[in-house]
Amino acid sequence: MNRNSVIAGQAGFSFAGFLFGQASRFGFNLLVARVLDPDALGTYALAVAVIQISEVFAIAGLDSGLLRFVSSNSSDPLRQKAVIGSALKTSLFLSLAVALLLLLFSGNIASMLHGSHLLQLTLCCYAAAIPFNVATMLYGHAIQGFRKLQPKIIATQMVSPLLLLLLTLLFRYTAGQKAALFFPFGLSAVIAFFWIRPYLSKISGVLPLDIVRAGSDSSMMRYALPFMVVSLLSMMTHWLDVVMLGMLTDTATVGLYHPAARTAGLIRAVLLAFAGIAAPMIAALHTGQESAEIGRIYKMVTRWILGLVVPPVILFMLLPEPVLGVFGARFTAGSNALILLTAASFLQVCFGLSSTVLAMTGYARLSLYNALGALGLQVLLNLLLIPRFGITGAALASLLVFFMLSALRISEVFILLKIHPFAYALWKPLASGLFAAVLLLLARPWLLTLPVFAGFLTGALLSLCSYIALMLLLKLEQEEREIIFKAIPFINKETK
Repeated sequence: MNRNSVIAGQAGFSFAGFLFGQASRFGFNLLVARVLDPDALGTYALAVAVIQISEVFAIAGLDSGLLRFVSSNSSDPLRQKAVIGSALKTSLFLSLAVALLLLLFSGNIASMLHGSHLLQLTLCCYAAAIPFNVATMLYGHAIQGFRKLQPKIIATQMVSPLLLLLLTLLFRYTAGQKAALFFPFGLSAVIAFFWIRPYLSKISGVLPLDIVRAGSDSSMMRYALPFMVVSLLSMMTHWLDVVMLGMLTDTATVGLYHPAARTAGLIRAVLLAFAGIAAPMIAALHTGQESAEIGRIYKMVTRWILGLVVPPVILFMLLPEPVLGVFGARFTAGSNALILLTAASFLQVCFGLSSTVLAMTGYARLSLYNALGALGLQVLLNLLLIPRFGITGAALASLLVFFMLSALRISEVFILLKIHPFAYALWKPLASGLFAAVLLLLARPWLLTLPVFAGFLTGALLSLCSYIALMLLLKLEQEEREIIFKAIPFINKETK
């Protein structure tokens, strides 16, 4: 099977999984916003921000280490088992230590974020999920090293978020609002871990005793630790707007901002889907010194990513009021923030594969400097913009950071590897997107007169259908046609 088919097939499943997961999380945020209040939604956002930042210490960069070392040792199964066992054993001790520290300092953290006792209790409940979340993530990355992405996607993007949504509904209407906020997060993490656990042994041959007996792997740790710092800085950059809004305002303001941030974040599912399968492939190609093939994949995947994200970007930027209106009328105050955050996510998604290319070709230190610089710049911009512009200032800071970071990473990849993401065929999705944007802009006055859900759905259909129609009129590239014909055989038969 050629690399195009592998990337498209795995990324197609991955994208479907991420889309399902993002939809479930979107539904959860919608539920909390509808049945609770902005303060509860802000409490949830701040607690998740703290937990996900803390999990980076427990993972310790071993997710990147597993991807590289499992992929590069494909001819040595014993070495692969040793690498996996060492990573899982190390992360277990780290995750328990991180969870304990969060429990001990939950009060101080809640006070720093201007949260009430409710935030402290939420942090304590969520801390118990850390060992299970970390294990699920590393099990998934170990399996992904064998180019099997499905178990990881199902566990992290289907099982966990769907359970979070369903359990929240269950607890809300059987045990009350606080129970719905406290318990579903941890329970969904536990169930997702036990779902993915058997797949590791089936695919890699690693048994529980192999993990218990595993020794430390100094070479993998030396490779992984710089990526821990990179991941920490990236995660802090991802959540910094929410955290600093908590530090500079209050949980209710965070609650008003959170729907805009998470809605714009839906776009990032496309990058995560493609980067997840492209990463081990790029690492293997770099080991074989196949720079030209890395460049081809880089351009191809960037084109596919851009082609997929254009319709939602148009919808979020031209109809922010109906999009946020589904959360409730009070959340439309974040419309300007949604426009800015969507632009930031668009830059991150279209050019974010540059970060994957750098990471998988051995430039860990450079990735660290990029992430460190981005974090410092975002802190400065948030301090300047949030007190003056509130949630719009936080969104503007994110846009400026991702604009500068994208330009920097593209330049670095070109200088170091002599490759770039730009291809002639990019004009087709850009032209189609411009056509769809003009139609949506003309229809906007009418769409705003419709009820919120009707305006949102009509705008989404108009954006998507007009975009697809022009893309088909301009004709897909040969690579895309091959993938579609392979995925849907009856089309190929009818064209013969």
